[in-house]
Amino acid sequence: MSTLDGSILNIANPTIADSFKVNIDAVQWIVTIYMLVITATLMFWGKLGDQTDSERLYSLGFLLFAIGSLACSLSFTLILLITARAFQALGASMMMATGIGIVFNSFPPGERGKALGFTGSMVGIGNMTGPGLGGLLVAAWGWKSIFLINVPIGLIGFLLASKYLPSQPSPKTKPDFDIPGTITFALFAFTLVISLASGIKPVLLGISIFLFALFIWLENKHEKPMLDFSLFKEKSFTYGNIMAFFAYSTQTFVTFLLPFYFENMLHYSPTVSGLMMTIPPLSMAITAPLAGNLSDKIGPTRLTTASFILLIAAFLSLSSLDQQVNLPLIITGLLLLGIGNGCFGSPNNSAIMGSIPSNKTGYTGGFISTIRNFSFSLGVAVSVATFSGILNYNSPRLGYIAAYIIAHHVVFCLAAALAACGLIFSLLSTQYRKPTAE
Repeated sequence: MSTLDGSILNIANPTIADSFKVNIDAVQWIVTIYMLVITATLMFWGKLGDQTDSERLYSLGFLLFAIGSLACSLSFTLILLITARAFQALGASMMMATGIGIVFNSFPPGERGKALGFTGSMVGIGNMTGPGLGGLLVAAWGWKSIFLINVPIGLIGFLLASKYLPSQPSPKTKPDFDIPGTITFALFAFTLVISLASGIKPVLLGISIFLFALFIWLENKHEKPMLDFSLFKEKSFTYGNIMAFFAYSTQTFVTFLLPFYFENMLHYSPTVSGLMMTIPPLSMAITAPLAGNLSDKIGPTRLTTASFILLIAAFLSLSSLDQQVNLPLIITGLLLLGIGNGCFGSPNNSAIMGSIPSNKTGYTGGFISTIRNFSFSLGVAVSVATFSGILNYNSPRLGYIAAYIIAHHVVFCLAAALAACGLIFSLLSTQYRKPTAE
């Protein structure tokens, strides 16, 4: 449900921007606020799930997500839509923080990669369904329909999760909340993304750095901090999350910007754009379970290394697009992107989860999702800021089309460079990341 919502929205963004008469810089906040709220609350929910009942927290997340979706569909201004998205994100955060741990704890070590790979397929199916379905819904009933579709799904999910999810291992102790750490981290995440959105703002960037330093200081002083420093002693945990940052921050370069390219440069309809954007999640849905199963046998490093190589090739392919339709190149780039993402997620998550104690799976799942969503937020902010800055600088001299193509080229070359950084860390982590069956 959560990935369906995200992929549908990416197709609808150009239509929403036109509906509210705003530009790409403004409409990005519909995506960014969602990711930021999730990022700010994931570790809180993950830790709470470990201390209480993660399965109940997961179920409640469905209900809040459905209510937030209904509020989004009723929004008649951009500000109201952004506010509703923030509430919707609270429900998504509850599910993301506890979902990986619930799956991980339900299977023996030799099958966890396979199980997480199947979960990756569900992510892929949600992403795969979203663009095509979103294009049809937007064309037929307008952008508000993309949120209404979540309401019955969310209610059904809440009922099924409440009835069937197994109880999870937890000390069932009285929850201990790190309120100062939670608030400081949330302020840091918001300030950092805002400082990079629509061009770098040095003052806000400086404030975000100060808030991060304050967050680390507070965590070191707190008796039971939100940030579990002991986990960073596990090399697989540390390297895995660093690689996740580079992998996930580049995904939004494609999912957010490419629909604008399809509609602004190639003049595709939302329906056609949606069908094109089903290629990555379709290939990911096929690849993820195979990669997860294989990682149980050969370890994750070869798969994550192959993933980053495929991602680099995908971004370089997409960077060479211009105002002329080049369907083979578009399909190749999107196909490589989907296979690359499918090879990364489940092997990397399995390696991270396998390196930590079973009573910290909720927290670790929340941390993994925090890194993912924080990376998504930064990816949107950085890609849009870079794109808009280059476009605005070159438009007066070269014209809109030429400036757009230059901005498109630079942004996707930047994505390739970030993926190359991930490749380096994958190679460096080889000795620390072993098959989970060993």
